[in-house]
Amino acid sequence: MQEIDILDWIHATFGCVPMDWLSLAFEYAFKTCIIWVILGILLLRRPNTRMFGLVLLCSLALEIIFVYSFKYGFMRNRPLQDYAVDALITSFQTSSFPSGHTAQLFCVATVFAVFRRDLLPEILFLAFLVALTRMYMYAHYPTDVLAGALIGIGCAAVAIFTILRMDEYVYYVKDPDQG
Repeated sequence: MQEIDILDWIHATFGCVPMDWLSLAFEYAFKTCIIWVILGILLLRRPNTRMFGLVLLCSLALEIIFVYSFKYGFMRNRPLQDYAVDALITSFQTSSFPSGHTAQLFCVATVFAVFRRDLLPEILFLAFLVALTRMYMYAHYPTDVLAGALIGIGCAAVAIFTILRMDEYVYYVKDPDQG
């Protein structure tokens, strides 16, 4: 079984007008990280959510660096470029590997797992739905989506552990103004 067979199965199984609309909505809503950047900035404004906002913004910055490094490093064709398929969108400006949309959502889900565990089921559902729509649209192969998820989780984990460790260190360092 080849990856295109999986994509064809996804398209045949879930193909309907609402799925087309949902796929296009996700394509444009998560094309940039603007939704999460705005959320991160808003979280920075309140002292009790400041760490959440800082980790969210730093993990997204790291995710963008890694995703685009891989995209321009691998330059993998998208399924709609390799096969004659009926795709919703036929022109993309970047290569297929890895899925940036999937990386973005799994990065956010990982940060939410630490700071807002109560919202984790909804965010994870959204992340998996975005991953599914990327394959449904023939925008990515399954390995692109898997790599995107792993990159998103990895970048968030690095940001979480680095920033929380730095905060712990800074917290215990004596303030020079207090003598």
